Amino acid sequence: MSAVAEHPTEPFPPDLTWDEFLALPYELRNASLVDGEVVVNPPNAQHEWIVHNLIEVFRRWTREGPGRGQVSTQQPVKINDRRGYQPDFAWYPTKQCASSGLPKEFSGLPGLVAEVLSPSTRAYDKRRDYEKVGIGEVWVIEQEVTRYGVLACQRPGASTGFVDSELRIGDRLTSPLLDDFDVDVAALFEDD
Repeated sequence: MSAVAEHPTEPFPPDLTWDEFLALPYELRNASLVDGEVVVNPPNAQHEWIVHNLIEVFRRWTREGPGRGQVSTQQPVKINDRRGYQPDFAWYPTKQCASSGLPKEFSGLPGLVAEVLSPSTRAYDKRRDYEKVGIGEVWVIEQEVTRYGVLACQRPGASTGFVDSELRIGDRLTSPLLDDFDVDVAALFEDD
């Protein structure tokens, strides 16, 4: 089942490779590539607000100390030749960021990604895919008001798999990848 572009009469070509997906016009790539099929994930307002809050939380943290890397949204992450995602949020360590004064760009995989769950993405195990390609940490964020929370998938060691922790409002979110990062989960869901 192919997803449909903004113009319903123009479906995406079937059975795309990752390189063909990246060659699509940028405005059509608010999507994922899953087994060669383009899956469009239009974000709702709640989703966008959570991503905005993530950016604000990280902006404060990166400014509090030197060498804390940079954040971005929708940077493509290749899983294999027929699968890849554009995480809602990604943090890149300093060594993977362009030097100060140069155009912003990133090399390699992000150290941490966050995905805000939506009905269209619940069926895909992005967590497992990110773990396979070597992402250091994944935060899966529940956006339904009655279930607000974060599944923090973290590696206790460089060569180990993820260990998952379910966090709710009132819990503190920390990360072994982020020096002195500590935030109340509630900050991700604030609407003010």
